[in-house]
Amino acid sequence: MFLFKRGNYYYLQFFSEIENRTKRISTGYKNKNDAFKFLSEFKDTLKHKPKDKFITLKAFEAEYLKHIKLNFSRSYYTTVEVSFRLLNNNIGNIPINRISTYQLEKFFNETFNRTKEGARTYLIALKSAFNKAIKWGYLSDNVFNQIKIPSIPRNNPLFINEVELNQILKNVNNPNLVDLYTFAFHTGMRLGEIINLTWNQVTLSEKLIRVANTKEFMIKGKKERVIPINEKLFKLLSNKLTKYYTLQEPEYVFNKNGFRFNANYISKSFKKTVRAIKGINQGLHFHSLRHSFASNLAKNGVSLFIIKELLGHRDISTTQIYSHLTVDALRNAVKVLEG
Repeated sequence: MFLFKRGNYYYLQFFSEIENRTKRISTGYKNKNDAFKFLSEFKDTLKHKPKDKFITLKAFEAEYLKHIKLNFSRSYYTTVEVSFRLLNNNIGNIPINRISTYQLEKFFNETFNRTKEGARTYLIALKSAFNKAIKWGYLSDNVFNQIKIPSIPRNNPLFINEVELNQILKNVNNPNLVDLYTFAFHTGMRLGEIINLTWNQVTLSEKLIRVANTKEFMIKGKKERVIPINEKLFKLLSNKLTKYYTLQEPEYVFNKNGFRFNANYISKSFKKTVRAIKGINQGLHFHSLRHSFASNLAKNGVSLFIIKELLGHRDISTTQIYSHLTVDALRNAVKVLEG
């Protein structure tokens, strides 16, 4: 680190460990004594400033993806992988401590114009990744915290009642899919949770399902929960369990020819069935069965806090999309007094 004069001003040359290169900056002073004072203060600032470890975007991505693979679900791993790939393609493989707000705003504006939900998903994934970079000593601050994406108007989730469910089931030829759709409607479980459900997570004697993390599958948010089994589900699962014992079928509650169901197959099969039915909302998809479970509970006056636990939401704010239905239930309750 040293001073040198160029023209009328003194400049400072030093090696930046953060950027892994030699830099030159102006002291802003013409007088030598003032320049030395600047040098002294600059050295003092560097002493007290936490030092970031140098790492490029691609190198950090590789390290972070290893962490995700060990601790999170396959679907989340894919989301993170796609987020990094798009960012890399847009700003290049630069040191992560040199990523600027301008670069990110440009990247997310372009992404938002192409896919609003995608932009939101990528921001959440990358912000979380760079928070980890701070814990690992690569960064002092998270530049993603300065990025704001326009809010997306959210419609209330689509849901069906049991009459509409039966209408759908009548158009399904595969008995396994009939059982699986019925199960989803009565448990509110996510598709990944259902296809990875094993018999040791089902206790019929206590009428309980334990949605748990396993070596093969990680629950979203890692939050394990218990779901009670109603009478309809009890009959459905009892029949399947009898076949499991007599035919020695695989441990998965729902399987296709001995193998775990593929999530895309389930989603596409459900959507294909919906499209074939006239008079039913064509916007319905498999996840609508989870919404239906929650919506029907809310309509019948069940507390949002109970629904939150059954769905496995981390935060009550996520469950509040069903709040308008609980208000309707309260209105109907008050109307009883009118009679």
